[in-house]
Amino acid sequence: MKTEHTNLDGVHRMCTTGWIDTVRRIVALAVLPGALFSLPSAAGTDVLVVHAEQNVAHEQVLSTLRATLADRHGNQLKLRVKTGAEFSQSGPRETGSGLPSLIITLGTDAAATVLRHRVSAPTYCTFLPQSAYAALTNDSNEKHAQHTALYLDQPLARQMRLIRLALPTRTRVGVVLGPESRKSERDLRQAAVSAGLVLRVEHIVDEKQLVSALHRTMDSTDVLLAVPDPLVFNRNTAQSVLLTTYRLGKPVAGYSHAYVTAGALLAVYSTPAQIGRQIGEDLLAMLDSPGRTLPAPAYPRYFSVDINDRIARSLRIETGQAGDLMRQLADKSTENSHE
Repeated sequence: MKTEHTNLDGVHRMCTTGWIDTVRRIVALAVLPGALFSLPSAAGTDVLVVHAEQNVAHEQVLSTLRATLADRHGNQLKLRVKTGAEFSQSGPRETGSGLPSLIITLGTDAAATVLRHRVSAPTYCTFLPQSAYAALTNDSNEKHAQHTALYLDQPLARQMRLIRLALPTRTRVGVVLGPESRKSERDLRQAAVSAGLVLRVEHIVDEKQLVSALHRTMDSTDVLLAVPDPLVFNRNTAQSVLLTTYRLGKPVAGYSHAYVTAGALLAVYSTPAQIGRQIGEDLLAMLDSPGRTLPAPAYPRYFSVDINDRIARSLRIETGQAGDLMRQLADKSTENSHE
């Protein structure tokens, strides 16, 4: 069962793998939140979208982005698309056409490629985890082009609220953190307290420690919250996590449609189409207010809720309907996507 809030299938892999080595290879740039820039009128706006490679998710983002822009500006706005390799070959000056008015990147690798060139055009990094954007922009004192981000993952408060709404009698939440996700432990604890939940945290530094950590965590908790981490949740460990928790009779709250399909009880996530819609709306807002600031880095405001009915029946859990849960989550999403 799947319900969309006017907001990844298999995209969870992008949250957990593939970006760490890229981050380490580049010199990161400083974040300039709220930096002023000026976009010309729609007719004179040249927007360049850079993505790592052709894939279904990126095509869905682009399709919805184009549709959102077409509703307001038709063909007046020039939207060009390049791969990261094509951008690198043409160089940051975009040979023959000058710098674009705005660069939009899709995915972590594309963001890393564009930021590495230190272009002076404002850059909107999208479809990447919050942790990846933080790593790309965290370690430099240099101030170059303005840039901001639309994250792929959900705010922790939204994930905790879903657990509280769907499983009101299961107030003890377990989580296993690796070297990357442990940076979010403080925020996880705060989100749990705000939702009226008790959090039990286990740390691992080696994949071999995962199963024993899961057993320790589940001994004293009611549900496992899956947090994106390249060591804990990846294509090699996903089946082990889901089988272990299922045998223990404990549900998993995942972070993608793919996890629910594989055996998680439920998840809140944003589809590529929902991400594309938000990118388009943000761009339209910039066009409607020339000279305004870039939007602050944000989590998705549009999202979907999935429930695995088969797992719910097998574990004898009543969760309510996905549509009802989504509406309740939307009503409580006062965090304005910036948590």
